[in-house]
Amino acid sequence: MIKYVIKHITFPLIARREGLAGIMRGVESLEESQYWPPERIRELQNERLRKLLVHAYENTAFYKKRFDDSGFNPYTFKDADELAAIPVLTKEQIRSNVDALKARNFTPGELHHAETGGTSDVKMRFFRDNRCMPMKEAAIYRFNRWAGWDFGDYLGMVWPAHQDFIGHDTWKSRIRNELYKRNVLFPAALIDDRACEEYLRLFEKKKPAAILAFCSPIHELAKYMAKKGIDGHRVRGLITTGEPLYDHQRRLAADVFRCGVLDSYRTREVGPIAQECGAGCGMHVNAECLYVELAGKRRLAGSGEQAGGVIVTDLLNYGMPFIRYNMADMAVMSDKTCPCGRGLPLIDKIVGRALDVFVTPDKKLVSTIALVMYMVNAAPGFFGKMQIVQDATDHLTLKMTRDPLPGPEVMEHQKNVVERIFGPRMRMTYEFVDDIPCEKSGKYLFARRLIPIPE
Repeated sequence: MIKYVIKHITFPLIARREGLAGIMRGVESLEESQYWPPERIRELQNERLRKLLVHAYENTAFYKKRFDDSGFNPYTFKDADELAAIPVLTKEQIRSNVDALKARNFTPGELHHAETGGTSDVKMRFFRDNRCMPMKEAAIYRFNRWAGWDFGDYLGMVWPAHQDFIGHDTWKSRIRNELYKRNVLFPAALIDDRACEEYLRLFEKKKPAAILAFCSPIHELAKYMAKKGIDGHRVRGLITTGEPLYDHQRRLAADVFRCGVLDSYRTREVGPIAQECGAGCGMHVNAECLYVELAGKRRLAGSGEQAGGVIVTDLLNYGMPFIRYNMADMAVMSDKTCPCGRGLPLIDKIVGRALDVFVTPDKKLVSTIALVMYMVNAAPGFFGKMQIVQDATDHLTLKMTRDPLPGPEVMEHQKNVVERIFGPRMRMTYEFVDDIPCEKSGKYLFARRLIPIPE
């Protein structure tokens, strides 16, 4: 009964009060269009691109100049492939041109501001128009429903980003949460046994249908549960986001919570970009809301796959258009057809932040996923935390904690992996430390590149 009341009465009412009227219709629309054939989805993207490009040219000083300087004519635009003529938009350009990027046909009251965390790149303030927000929220709920969650269900949140929940500890906010989003929050910026115990007690009381979590903190919670032999906290599905999901993290979380794990690619700037559906064919792009392309493709060492920088055009935000925005991530696209029946385009894998993708001495790219697979998962022994730092084109520093120190067989294995992936010219140095702290956002950086990728 309470779930019905929340889904059909309190959630829509509070959403309307928040300026998000139409979320439910948006979810219904997306759940219909996700099964359209790829050709029809592409037509929708081209139609929305045409309107956006003309709007940006006519209403923003930034894109008027950018299109003119690059010789791009928005009035003759026909297909998304033509976007390559427009230069890529960077965070630094946004920071320096906020006013020029805002559309002059929106009043200040029709816009609201947000900002990125700035923990893995520059911090950035940006704006979105109020009209686009219901559909952006609907895209989030569409993805959440793939994990078995529905309106009126509790949603476990293992979330280190404190700024997302400022002011959520008052009695008014707690009542509102019970009648609206029903988040069961674990503010996981700092995780210890006591914090895990308290959250699991709350978890048992609320019994969330699904969990949305950053990869590192949910892994720490799963390790605690496995260590203590805690069972019975089953959910319908678990969604990970915020940082790379490694195979050993996926396996442990799936085992502890007895459910499938769906990796999700979500951002503050443009919202949810892509998510796995559970069929194992990759991540479905949120194509009704975004156009995603790859730029500067390079071969990955080992697999030979073509990886490129993720470039996103937001099809919904007219208040401050993001056209060919550089996400500073690297990915591999897929041309597979998913057996789930959705016609949405597929990302095969996110190979890492552009800052974290490594390069061999002969200029091939190496993904962090590959490094974890071979240096951690396949290692013949146990060791503590590890962080790989590339500080020269021919040198890596392996930081490792002493809890426990790696044995000789592990170190020999890792040296062999480095030589096999990077080639014999790559040198490697070990540095043993007491701890490898997470970033301010709670993200744990397994890999860090301190040099530019050679042209």
